[in-house]
Amino acid sequence: SRLAKGTIWTGSDDGLTYITRDAGKKWSKITPEGLPQFSRIGMIDASWHKPGTAYLAGNRYQMDDLAPYIYKTSDYGQHWTKIVSGIAANDFVRVVREDRTRPGLLYAGTEHSIYYSDDDGAHWKSLAFNLPDTQVADIEVQKDDLVIATHGRSFYILDDIDWLRQGTPEAMAKAAHLFKPAKAIHNVSDGVIDYYLTKPADKVTIEILDPSNKVVQTFVSAPSGKKSAEGEDDSDDRRGATKPPTNVAGINRFTWNLRYPGAYAFPGMVLWSASPKMGPVAVPGTYHVRLTAAGVTETQDLVVEKDPRLNVTQEDLQKQFDLASKLRDQVSQADTMVSEVRQIRKQVEEAVKGSADLKPQADAMMAKFTAVEEALYQVKNRSDQDPLNFPIRLNNIIGALARSVMAGDAAPTAQAYEVEKDLAGQLEVQQKAFDQVVKDELAKLNATLTAKKQKAIVVAVLPDAT
Repeated sequence: SRLAKGTIWTGSDDGLTYITRDAGKKWSKITPEGLPQFSRIGMIDASWHKPGTAYLAGNRYQMDDLAPYIYKTSDYGQHWTKIVSGIAANDFVRVVREDRTRPGLLYAGTEHSIYYSDDDGAHWKSLAFNLPDTQVADIEVQKDDLVIATHGRSFYILDDIDWLRQGTPEAMAKAAHLFKPAKAIHNVSDGVIDYYLTKPADKVTIEILDPSNKVVQTFVSAPSGKKSAEGEDDSDDRRGATKPPTNVAGINRFTWNLRYPGAYAFPGMVLWSASPKMGPVAVPGTYHVRLTAAGVTETQDLVVEKDPRLNVTQEDLQKQFDLASKLRDQVSQADTMVSEVRQIRKQVEEAVKGSADLKPQADAMMAKFTAVEEALYQVKNRSDQDPLNFPIRLNNIIGALARSVMAGDAAPTAQAYEVEKDLAGQLEVQQKAFDQVVKDELAKLNATLTAKKQKAIVVAVLPDAT
């Protein structure tokens, strides 16, 4: 027993069950009355929550009996109740375990699969998911994970089983229900968000809100009937990209990588030692998850904690986040200008086709725009290796600094702040140059186009790289 000192439960290969409550001085036979003779007692699990409660798993496959046998007692074996409803009639039981956190939540390993019961064994349901047909020989609950040992198919882990512990009948009766997420660790683990849908939803929206209830990111499922697109793979993000939420009936799992949105990136961009799509990591604090699906909106807290192994202050992590966010915005600013120049160039090329006499004026203007573009981005890049031959430009330098600032768990160095200040000044020079060309040269060209009754050139941004 885990709760009553001196209490020991035993089961034998020939079907006998005994108990002692005085550390072995006296033993009493407590074999369940309904258990057929010569059954093998495979496992007795003493309750984590009630001293007199235990769960017994028996099997009789060696007697050509493949039926499941699970019994429970709440009075030290004086009375037993058979609890097998929902387990296949020919799937005999190897092991039964009680959850360490939630009383009455049970797990059963059988010859072919694994089951769970959330009503103390009154009803069993499959917990197999993608588990192959295999013997589940033993089960262990380790904190928030369910670990099973199989025969011939290795170990499996069903991680983050909080949804099982929270799966009350009231919760599962809703059209949609958001379970309370487990704590996440800053820069170490993901925010794991589980939710339940009674039937497939046309649209699932998950919003992440910061401690002040400001929306950090919004994620939307793919339209019903279409497969969700895979998230962008970013090798610099140890935990992988955040993929869209799913909208299928049953339990769904969404994983937020704890990152804020990354910088704007135009199509075909090649950078060296920089990852613009990788946003800053959320600082420790209490965030909020808001689920909207099937006409239901629910909100739960998501606590992000500091890595307990590190000697770092909340203030240092906030400084890291603040500078990383500032640098991300600067990368977006630079990339937006490059995108705008390219969009202007496309429009100018079309305009010149209709009026060749515009070419000298257009070329003079585009030369100034191109100077800004090439100061911001290395336009010769075509592959990941091209930066070896062609010097990187301002957006790449800022992006590389952002990556350096986001590495590890520490406040930025004094040098990082100095470099940021210098790069911000260079970026401002290019922004002013761009704005001046728009104000003067582009305005004049548009006046000419208007006089010719041609479409004016507009400043627009190309679609995002993703």
